[in-house]
Amino acid sequence: MFLTTALYAALAALIILALAANVVRLRLRHGVSLGDGGRGELNRAIRAHGNAVEYTPVILILMALLEGNNGNHLALHLYGCLLVGGRLAHAWGLMGGPVRARQLGIIANWVALLAGAIHLLVLVFA
Repeated sequence: MFLTTALYAALAALIILALAANVVRLRLRHGVSLGDGGRGELNRAIRAHGNAVEYTPVILILMALLEGNNGNHLALHLYGCLLVGGRLAHAWGLMGGPVRARQLGIIANWVALLAGAIHLLVLVFA
């Protein structure tokens, strides 16, 4: 069973759903069906959602492969926290919060990607 990965997949799915709903809300508010209509607020919401969709699956795949290969349980929680915290921080920073939040969010996800990839390679070649 992949309960650790499942936990973070569920949390990430809720974040992605909230980001998608925000895009729809802004599209309705501004009457924009496709693209961003030149609206910076909508462009940022689209990118926050898109960025989450781009990074989340790869990190979750790494986590599932690690969990399936008996990867360190504490490390899995660390990668999951970096994923969820990073996605929240990045979205907040992109949609009006401090730029530093966006920067820390993407760094958190890069750390999860790099550490997860190295961890998996170590398990594969051990």
